[in-house]
Amino acid sequence: MKKFFFLALLCCCALWAQAQKLEGTVKADIDAGYAIPTEGFGVKSGVMFVVEPHYYITDNFVVGLRLEGAFLGYQAQSNDELFSFFGSTILTGDFYLSKSTVKPFIGLGAGLYTRHYIYEDYSGNSLYTSGYGAIKLGFMCRAGFEIGHVRLTGSYNVVAANFSYAAFTIGYVIK
Repeated sequence: MKKFFFLALLCCCALWAQAQKLEGTVKADIDAGYAIPTEGFGVKSGVMFVVEPHYYITDNFVVGLRLEGAFLGYQAQSNDELFSFFGSTILTGDFYLSKSTVKPFIGLGAGLYTRHYIYEDYSGNSLYTSGYGAIKLGFMCRAGFEIGHVRLTGSYNVVAANFSYAAFTIGYVIK
């Protein structure tokens, strides 16, 4: 009889138990990847780096601040430019479609982008940046999934200066 009550008590505890809540917690992503321009004259593919802290509003929805830098090749008509640098600061929102080990998500973001050309001086001794670095408004949509601490993402960025690029990143999630 004691075993029966112990088993019944154990079953009740299992029914009342809840999984860990993510609401109100913080995580961060550190990503690296490949950027492919889809618009823009003379711009070639390149590498990118991303740091993005997130805050869980609910268990399925997070807001974040994406800090991104992309180094893309550039070939101008004068052949002076070596590459271009894109930097962005974007407010993001991601919605997770599952709470399992493999968590697919979709997300949107809007923020500020800047672009600089980096070129050599005529003697070839030093590098300079262009004064083109005006701040432009841009938008981003993305989809991907997290498997444990690994995050795979594909995103598309549209910048108001007639420049768009797709990016594919892999990263580590710090929880």
